[in-house]
Amino acid sequence: MGYISKRALDNLVPNKLQEIRSYCFHNQYDQATNPDGIVALAIAENKLMRNEICEHINKSMNINPWHLTYGQGPNGDPALRRTLAEYVNQVFNPSTPIKDNHICICNGAGSAVDNLSFCLGEPADGILVGRPLYVGFFPDIEARAKIKPVLVSFGADVNPTSAAAVSAYEDALHRSNASGTTIRAILISSPHNPLGRPYDPDFLTGILKLCSKYDIHLISDEVYAKSHFPSKDIPDPPPFVSVLSFPLERYIDPSLVHVIYAMSKDFCANGTRIGALISPFNTQLMRSFRSVASFTRASQLAEHAWLNMFNDKMWQEWYFPLFQSRMTDAYAYTTSYLKANGIPYNPASVTSFIWLDLSRWLKEDSQDAELELNWRMAKGGVWLAMGASFASEKNGNFRLTFASPREELTMGLERYVNTQRDMTRHSPYTP
Repeated sequence: MGYISKRALDNLVPNKLQEIRSYCFHNQYDQATNPDGIVALAIAENKLMRNEICEHINKSMNINPWHLTYGQGPNGDPALRRTLAEYVNQVFNPSTPIKDNHICICNGAGSAVDNLSFCLGEPADGILVGRPLYVGFFPDIEARAKIKPVLVSFGADVNPTSAAAVSAYEDALHRSNASGTTIRAILISSPHNPLGRPYDPDFLTGILKLCSKYDIHLISDEVYAKSHFPSKDIPDPPPFVSVLSFPLERYIDPSLVHVIYAMSKDFCANGTRIGALISPFNTQLMRSFRSVASFTRASQLAEHAWLNMFNDKMWQEWYFPLFQSRMTDAYAYTTSYLKANGIPYNPASVTSFIWLDLSRWLKEDSQDAELELNWRMAKGGVWLAMGASFASEKNGNFRLTFASPREELTMGLERYVNTQRDMTRHSPYTP
């Protein structure tokens, strides 16, 4: 068979959590092609504006032979970087204006995290990530760069998005360094994935100060910048606050701060595979990032599609209000269904998902029981994302994506409730 590197083989360690993901992912419901498939409410895909996105791309594409070339290199189309900089200056409200040379385009936010991990640390160094965390951060950090995701726990009494959580990061940093793992960065998903809420501004300034104190980088994944919405739960949701909006010099050496954005969430186009690193203050880091960017370059067609949307200001003025209105409607429908069926959840005001507490329906307080419940759901035709995949500190949490077509969403919710009723008949564990 020939030699295969250990760094590649390390990615093949069997994982029970991945088994159910693979089972569901490859048997997803489709009304036309797989009507008996599993309704996927686990994936962080916002499907509410897909038709409108398709319409804009199809109407505006107008490619020419230039778009079939390598373009101007792996840094990204200069026109796209200029228009993205304008968008960031408007939406992210940075204290220092963003310019095109502060941006590097790549094929998705995950690739940006991967490239940054490769650039910021050596194999076996660590990056601090708070629990629960976006499940994709695990492979983004360690699959290629071989950096360790060092998990930060908060306990039952500390809100992970509050200023009180900052001390937990510092404690984790001390423990990690003492055990021989050097921490190089802190990585956050802001707004929070999977909790569906923004960080408190005091948390963000606190984490900036912490990174400054220990001379480590802060990576802020801000792909949900426009995915906020009002609801009965949170009628006046807090606005999006980017780390770039703070006067960074007051808190940190600005060269330690890096932001990621992508087309995937706010523009409902995960599969287009295009995103960007935004790093205004660290020329050497940007040069290092570009040195590996040829492996993660976005296609010219994806760049052209996103550029057209940024250039179409009238379309954006129509698109985002409708997008947020549909988010409000889908959230209201889902939470009403959850309340009617006695399913506890954490109110959300941003992202496309809701963090559920299904611990009542576990046979016992264990990850194995959570996995069993997830398999029961899958066999019942619905896929929710189990909390263990996000390194949840509590057994029984699940993430439900509500930004789905109504027929599909209703079918998935009904299938889950049928599973819940079946579990209730079998004497559920009560914590």
